[in-house]
Amino acid sequence: MLSCFANDAYPRSGNQSRTWPLPFELGALSADRGHACAAQAMPTETWVDSNSGKACSTKQMEAASGQIRLGGAIYHPETERVVTASGDDVLLRSQSARVLRMLVTRLGRLSPRDTLIAEVWPNVSVTDDSLTQCILDIRRAIGDHDRSILKTVPKRGYVLHGEHLAASSFGQSPQDPDRAPTETAHATPLPMARDAIAPHQTDADRPGILPELDPRDVLPTLAVLPFRVPPESGRAAIMNAYLGDEIAGGISRSNDMNVISRLSTLELGQGVTDLTRLRYMLNADFILSGSLFERDDASLLLLEFAETTSQRVLWSDRMALPHRAWMEDDCVDRIVTQIRRAIMMNEVRRIRSSPLRDLKLFSVLHGAVGLMHRFAPKDFNLAQSYLAYVIEQAPDHPTPLAWLARWHVLRAVQGWTDDPQTEARAALDFTSRALDINPDHTLALVSEGQVLAHLAHRLDEAETRYNAALAITPNDAQCLALRGMFSAIRDLGAEGKRDTERALHLSPFHPHRFFFLAQAAAANIAAKDYPRAVTLARESLRLNRTHVSTLRTLAIAQVGADQMDEARRTAAELMRLQPNMRVSNWLRNSPSSGYELGRSAAEKLKLSGIPH
Repeated sequence: MLSCFANDAYPRSGNQSRTWPLPFELGALSADRGHACAAQAMPTETWVDSNSGKACSTKQMEAASGQIRLGGAIYHPETERVVTASGDDVLLRSQSARVLRMLVTRLGRLSPRDTLIAEVWPNVSVTDDSLTQCILDIRRAIGDHDRSILKTVPKRGYVLHGEHLAASSFGQSPQDPDRAPTETAHATPLPMARDAIAPHQTDADRPGILPELDPRDVLPTLAVLPFRVPPESGRAAIMNAYLGDEIAGGISRSNDMNVISRLSTLELGQGVTDLTRLRYMLNADFILSGSLFERDDASLLLLEFAETTSQRVLWSDRMALPHRAWMEDDCVDRIVTQIRRAIMMNEVRRIRSSPLRDLKLFSVLHGAVGLMHRFAPKDFNLAQSYLAYVIEQAPDHPTPLAWLARWHVLRAVQGWTDDPQTEARAALDFTSRALDINPDHTLALVSEGQVLAHLAHRLDEAETRYNAALAITPNDAQCLALRGMFSAIRDLGAEGKRDTERALHLSPFHPHRFFFLAQAAAANIAAKDYPRAVTLARESLRLNRTHVSTLRTLAIAQVGADQMDEARRTAAELMRLQPNMRVSNWLRNSPSSGYELGRSAAEKLKLSGIPH
């Protein structure tokens, strides 16, 4: 993730290898998308209770799917969401979410402090304060003000108290529409050959001629079903058609999903709710369904997003808005963002627990993208191997090529290479191949713009790529954020702030929201709104503490806001993560070096305590 303060060439402590072996034996993927995946293997990661000496596995949590009540809050293991007693949705930062996940595997039993640290921060030296902060985050999220739910056992660890709740069925209208929808437990997948008919299916369910899909297709297929509405509800029927079309259209505008045509799903009507039957009829990997109710002057929409193979509900939500507000609010963007987030989280879990030969290519691709943005060296290196595998299997598809280009950019940004120009050449090679295949591929255009702006410093060409991408997809939040940073680099602070703040608005639940916060923080520095920049950078670091370019942004903003003590502490943390950081080297490699922003930022970094 990039900002104008992100173009360094400093190796982190320890030598990072340029190539990595693939983590699994690379077997051929199933060539038939009509076949269901085999049941997913549960994660095999284990840890040992220091008191009993017994091994405990994360299988425990996966096997106990459905929600878990923690006091007045509900924890959703499938999506790692916490819903408070008042119905608010809390998204924990990644480390806190992992701590909660580990605590849930030992519900009602001691989770040793040392084991939690070893699991959440593998191969990283951290103090007890890091774990303590995560515990505070969790207690705040679940409303455990008196520490009666998550108890501290002095000098030993923590015990989380809660209860497993029964899971609901997918696709059934809730008897109480004022109650938030819940996620289902794992259902046993039902493998099904293309020509087989399950007992509850009929020949009428089958399309006349089945498509012969290319086994190298790397995109998942999603269907938006007509929402269920009460009989004789004219307004709800109108909203049903509008929202379904807008959601399907919003997803269709991306380059990373196939969407079943709305005419096909409308033909089904509201009567088909069985996931196995829907998978058979539509050959879809994911289904979005829901119910729409009228409530006086407002409409209530209950949503469920499920995977057809495992029959898991990956995300659910309840949205209520005045009737006219549905066409003015950004609810459709929020729904699309949550769907994309749910798919990515699902595939990250899957890729960690299954051999590649058992996975569809879209699972490998989305899992790789999720790992790539965790910025842990082990996960990051695995992501490169997975992307290389997808490209080997589908060499003529632009999407994995574009993501591998971005991987090379992020490697340089994080300081995990001593030769950023080599990374730039590799990234440009991948984007060129992607754009040769599809000149209008938005992700490839945005990725090439990143390389040209932040590594090659060919700013005019970068602007052309960003504008071309936004001409195709005007609401591409990532491209808006990067174009905003491009403006900020050239001392156009007001323009940069406008684009990055709009990108932040379009990505309220994005799995990589820290990136949008970091870009907006840097643009606010260009606009000389230093207090706003400090606020944004702090929030970005709360979500991802190890993103070094955000630490640089925060130090610069703190100096600008005359918060010198805080700036020195931030600089000390930056030097701990990046001990070879030097202001002169950073400025030389920054695209902002020829502008007032770069020169001013360099002076502020020196004032914060970064060596020249």
